[in-house]
Amino acid sequence: MKTKSPMRVAINERRAYFECRWGQLHVRTAFPSTGGFDERTPLICLHDLASTSASFAGLVTAMATDRSIYAIDLLGHGESDAAPAKADVTTYADAVTDLISGLRLREVDVLGQGFGAAVAAEFAFLKDTVVRSLVLVDAPAGPVEPWPEWTPNETGEGLGDVFRAGRGRRGVHEPLRDYTQRFAEVLRAGSRVHLAGAALAQWPAAERWRQLRHRALAFDLGRRRPVVADLLPTGRSLDGLALTPEVFMANPADLAGRLRSFFDAPV
Repeated sequence: MKTKSPMRVAINERRAYFECRWGQLHVRTAFPSTGGFDERTPLICLHDLASTSASFAGLVTAMATDRSIYAIDLLGHGESDAAPAKADVTTYADAVTDLISGLRLREVDVLGQGFGAAVAAEFAFLKDTVVRSLVLVDAPAGPVEPWPEWTPNETGEGLGDVFRAGRGRRGVHEPLRDYTQRFAEVLRAGSRVHLAGAALAQWPAAERWRQLRHRALAFDLGRRRPVVADLLPTGRSLDGLALTPEVFMANPADLAGRLRSFFDAPV
C-alpha cells in the first residue's frame, strides 16, 4: 500500500510598504498557503547595520512553511524612508512598533542581527507582552565603532581606504561577497547609515541586555559562545555550536530547523 507523501506547502512571497510615524517601511513578507489556519507565531527579522531585509531572503522562504515572516528594511536602509535627525536605537524600534500595531499582530517572535539585535531588544521593551521570544545574532555587547565615513569626490580618492577599514573591522567574520554588498549599501544610503551607526554607538548595550526579561537565544557567527550570553538574565545560547557565516547565509534550511526547535519549544 502506497503511503501518501506530505503535502507541499506553497510559499507566498510579497514586498510591500507600511506606514510608520516617519514615513514608510519596506518589508519582505512570506506566508504559507494555508489560509492562516494552524500557523505558528509570526517572525519579525531585523537586519544588521548597513544591510537590508534581502540578507534574510533564503531564511524567509525556509521559515514561511508554517508561519508568516516579515523582514523589515529598518529606517534609512534599503527602500525604507530615513530616520529623523538625532535618532537613537529606540527610534528604529518605534518604527517597528508602528508596523506591528498596523498589522494588528498580537504575538511575535523576533530575530535580530547586529544593529537589528539592539533594535529587537528595544522593541521588546516597548512591546513587552507582544514579543514572545528573541533570537540574537552577533548582538553588540559593548560600544560599537561607527562605520568609516567617506566624502564623495570626483576621483574616488580615499574610497579604497574606507573599504579596507570596514573590511578590517569585520575580519574573516563575513564572506567577501556579503561584505561587498554591505559596502555598496553604505555608499547608496550615505549619511542615513552613519546616523544608525551613531545611534548604535550611543546605545548602552550591557545595561540593556541585563534588563531583558524575554526568552532569548543568542549566537555569534564563528564563535562557540556568544559574547552577549553572560549578560542575558533569562536567556540561553547555542553554546558549543559554532555557526559559520557560510552556514548562516548559505544554508537557510538548516538554520530554519535550528530556529524552529527554539521558537516552537514550550515557553
